[in-house]
Amino acid sequence: MDSLKFNPPLKANDILVLDGGFSTQLEKYVGDVSQDPLWTARALIERPDAVQQVHKDFLEAGARVLLTATYQASTQGFAQHLGLSQPDALAAMARSVSLAHAAMDECGKPRGHVLVAGSVGPYGACQHDGSEYTGAYLGAMTREALAAWHLPRVTALMHAGADFIAAETLPCWREALAVLDAVASAGGFTPVWTSFSLQDENHVASGETVQEAVKQLRRHQLYSRGRLFAVGFNCCSPSVVQGAVEQVRQVCRDLPVVVYPNSGETWDGQRHCWTGESGELTAAQLGDWLRLGVVGVGGCCRVDAGMLARLKSSLVKSMQKSYG
Repeated sequence: MDSLKFNPPLKANDILVLDGGFSTQLEKYVGDVSQDPLWTARALIERPDAVQQVHKDFLEAGARVLLTATYQASTQGFAQHLGLSQPDALAAMARSVSLAHAAMDECGKPRGHVLVAGSVGPYGACQHDGSEYTGAYLGAMTREALAAWHLPRVTALMHAGADFIAAETLPCWREALAVLDAVASAGGFTPVWTSFSLQDENHVASGETVQEAVKQLRRHQLYSRGRLFAVGFNCCSPSVVQGAVEQVRQVCRDLPVVVYPNSGETWDGQRHCWTGESGELTAAQLGDWLRLGVVGVGGCCRVDAGMLARLKSSLVKSMQKSYG
């Protein structure tokens, strides 16, 4: 789409391959990740070598965006489950950026060509009850309270040198705005994308419409300043992605979109396991998404490095067919 606004760190005519499901790949080296209330964040303390290896696996599969292992990291969670002080917890979050950089250096990948995204999951993710897919906690928390809760992690990742903040799997626009508030409060010029979990192709996880979510994002000061550089959808079924992106285009023609769905399976928050059947993205699907202004494609839960490599191959075929 010629009308897209390519604010940093995006570049015109550049399609980014995002990484895959960090927990899925980490489980090749660390057991019982899905049962852990800290999820992948525990490995920042106990297995930093495994964290770095996961980043290397995704780089070797073709990823140009590495998301840090901080999706389910919080000062409260680190204190409760590992007894860490707040300074030590924030240092662990900052270390996540260094581990991604170290993996890039080992693989000979230049900074700038590969980007490090500071992963900021929703409040619900740190409750380890699956509520990031429902927004069940939202009635008890104000936008201001959510912003205050997100601020320490956002600040730690920004100060550690993340290329941008990836606010992901957000169940509603109010929490998306709260993360943007936190980014604005932290100062500086670090850009951010916001990615929603989906109920279906028309609604984000909390039941609000995709169109209303995008309208709300565009009212935030960071959008007018060019620091909100993309909107996205992740950890959803691939089958609802195209419809959701079409909903974005109904209200906004110029905002780039990033998508990184899961394998098609569904997370059971009570049993802490995945159910249903998995599948892989086709070149035809990817081509349809690119024509709608998708500029970044990757995988989320249940997408390991092998699947990501095949996704990249399909993406290349789609681009060759679309652009000759």
